[in-house]
Amino acid sequence: MLKNISSIKLIGILAALVLVYLGVQFFGGKSRSKSFKSELVEIDTAKVTRVLIDAKGENLELLKENNNWKVSIGNGKYAEAQKSSVKSALNSLLSIKPSRIAAKSPDKWKEYQVDSAGTRVQVFEGGKNTLDLVIGRFGFDQQSMQRMQQMGGRGMPEFYSYLRLENENEVYVADNFMGSSINTDASGYRNKKLLSLSSNDITEIEFSYPADSSFVLSKVDSAWSIHGNPVDSAATASYLSDIRSLTNSKFVDDVPASALVSPTVSMVIKQNGKDDVMVKAFQHPEHKWIINSSENPSAYFSDETLMPKLFIGSEKILSGS
Repeated sequence: MLKNISSIKLIGILAALVLVYLGVQFFGGKSRSKSFKSELVEIDTAKVTRVLIDAKGENLELLKENNNWKVSIGNGKYAEAQKSSVKSALNSLLSIKPSRIAAKSPDKWKEYQVDSAGTRVQVFEGGKNTLDLVIGRFGFDQQSMQRMQQMGGRGMPEFYSYLRLENENEVYVADNFMGSSINTDASGYRNKKLLSLSSNDITEIEFSYPADSSFVLSKVDSAWSIHGNPVDSAATASYLSDIRSLTNSKFVDDVPASALVSPTVSMVIKQNGKDDVMVKAFQHPEHKWIINSSENPSAYFSDETLMPKLFIGSEKILSGS
C-alpha cells in the first residue's frame, strides 16, 4: 500500500515538472520567446564584398574590388577607402549579441527608432545578402549610470541599442553595442593620410615658392642648414615633428584633378632608402587652397590650417621665430 502511495507521489512530481517545463517553453517571460534569436549577425568578413548603409535617406556604399575597398562619395563617384575602417565596421556588427526582445509588433518600431528613422545596414557576400539590419535608438542603463555617479564619475556606464532585422517584426536589445560605431559618413571610411614620415629618415626638403623665395633645407651629418647656413635646431625639430604625421578629413571632390596642373607652391621631401614625397598646393577661388600629397595621390584636401604648418618661410627656422 505504502509502495503504491510513493509511486503515485513520484508520478505527481514528474507531472508537475513537465508542466513547469512546458510553461517555461510557452510562456518564457517578457524578455524571451520562441521567436528569440541568439544570433542576429552571421557574416564572414573575409567574404564580404559590398556594404550598403542607409541613414535617413542618405545612402552610402562600400565596395570591394581586387581586394581593395572604395566608398561612394556622391554623383556616381567613388574614393579609396581604408581597409581598417571597413574592417572595424564589420567587426562592430559581429559584436552584436541580442539579450532580449523589446517588442514584437510594428506599432513599436517608431518608439525604438527601428523604422525609417533608423540606420539600415545591408551586407553582401558576392551576390548573396547575408545581413539586412536596422539599427535604432541608443541608450544608457540607468542603474549603471547611478553606480557611476556614486563612484564619483569613474567607470563607464552600460549601454545598449535597439535593433530589428528588416524582414521581421521583433525589436531586439543588444547590450554594449553602439550604433554610432557604424559610420554613416563617407569621410569616416576614406584614406585621410596626407603625410606619414619618420623625422629621422628625412634628409632634405626642397620648397618651391613663387619669385625667388624658394629654398632647400638639407641635413649633413645630422646638422640641418639652408644653403650652407645653420638653422635653429629646435625650430627645425619642431617643424619636422609637425609635418611627420598629418591627416585631414576636409576632402575636395568637386574639382577634377585635370584642373589642377600647376601648383602655386610645392615641396619635395627626400628620405633615406625611401621614395621622395611631393606635396602640392593650388590656389583656388572657392576653396582658397587645395592640397595633394604623393602619399595619397587620389585625395585632395582643403584646409587653410595646413598651409602654415607645411609651407614655411626660411626665416622661420633660420631665426627660430
